[in-house]
Amino acid sequence: MTERLLFIDDDLNFLNSLSNVVELHHHTLFKAPHLNEGLDILKHHPIDLLFIDVGLGAESGILAVKAMKKQYPQLNIVMLSACRDPKIVVDAMRAGALDYITKPLDSAKFCGVMQLVGQQTRTQGRKESSSEKSLALGKGRAIIFRSRKFQAIIQQADQLKGHHANVLITGETGTGKELLARYLHQIEGKSDRPFIAVNCAAIPDHLMETELFGAERGAYTGSHARRIGKFELADGGDIFLDEIGSLKSNLQAKILRVLQEKEFSRIGGSATIPTNFRVIAATNDKLEQMVSRNQFRLDLYHRLRVIEIHMPALRVRIDDIPLLVDHFLKKHALGPVKRMSSAAMEKLLAYYWPGNVRELENVIQSLVILCPEEMIDADHLPTWSMNGVTVADAQPQKMNQPSPNGAVEPLKNYLYRAESSYLQHVLMTTKGDKSKAAKVLDVGRTTLYSKLREYGLLE
Repeated sequence: MTERLLFIDDDLNFLNSLSNVVELHHHTLFKAPHLNEGLDILKHHPIDLLFIDVGLGAESGILAVKAMKKQYPQLNIVMLSACRDPKIVVDAMRAGALDYITKPLDSAKFCGVMQLVGQQTRTQGRKESSSEKSLALGKGRAIIFRSRKFQAIIQQADQLKGHHANVLITGETGTGKELLARYLHQIEGKSDRPFIAVNCAAIPDHLMETELFGAERGAYTGSHARRIGKFELADGGDIFLDEIGSLKSNLQAKILRVLQEKEFSRIGGSATIPTNFRVIAATNDKLEQMVSRNQFRLDLYHRLRVIEIHMPALRVRIDDIPLLVDHFLKKHALGPVKRMSSAAMEKLLAYYWPGNVRELENVIQSLVILCPEEMIDADHLPTWSMNGVTVADAQPQKMNQPSPNGAVEPLKNYLYRAESSYLQHVLMTTKGDKSKAAKVLDVGRTTLYSKLREYGLLE
């Protein structure tokens, strides 16, 4: 969306350099080397965002901010300075400035400021862009997005409304697979349809069968009453089997039979119980590889994977990060909702996020609790998170670096970077020809497309 930006600064070289940054992002630029000229522009043009230098010759930018906020209370103002003085930062915020940034203004800083302005605009209750979506799922859960990648995910999910086909949701840990499962259930619009969630990795193997099938009284030692299983509770609705790849082979065979016959018996019982439910399974494992290693049944894999939806990693949908930050700041607020500075937002946008949306929420929650200021700045961000891998470290030119900036990272993160980087390198070599790329890599086209989806390389 095009914004009208006014810069008031007595540094003519700085003003002349702005066109390269501001107009590149298709915003309208107004410039004033003196305060009076800036006030005249404000009087005759509807300005969306004002940038003003902290010291305007003999005039004080901070005093000017106070006066402007009094006359234009809805105006968003950002202070500019050649250096970052903590005392001046505090004074600027108290005067009513939205943010405080140091010159020169490069594209990264500018984008961070504009994201912050968008966040503030939503907080003030102005009209959101039609591309920004929040799908409420109850109990504080919501799917927040604006990126085209996630819009495509929701469009794919919407196509499944009214169908009873099993769905396999794949993706890294923390990408929101259960939220999507709940959305698939919710869009059916029938409040009496049960949604039963089971984490297959969280339940010990010897208890998992009882959890799913239930048990009759006396079926095992200590069983003093009949127990109803998840398959029975899910009748007429959906059962969500999270981390499906952790199931042992004997249980895989029993689940397959239930899906084929649509009936089962409780442990210790002989009565056949009919059931009819949709399975929504999720995994961060590569089930195709598990099938080839005989760790997962091929027939069960095909039963579950009638429809497959791959959840993109947060690092390939960075357009959604400011919206998610805004959502989590409100969700975990202990009082007035804190704000994120443009410098902090720049760090959040650059970080690799191996734990995806779940990691982002944990970081924001800790900042809400621990940051004493209303404005969260880059210095407040946790070093254990922000000194880690960045998105740039996964680019092809960085593929030979074992760990960026000397940081230690989990093996799976390094392998992810290496594989993603090599795929990008091969695609550049073949000029985007995926058939040639598959031959170079000695893999099938299906496998290549699966990899490209996983790494967010398939548009």
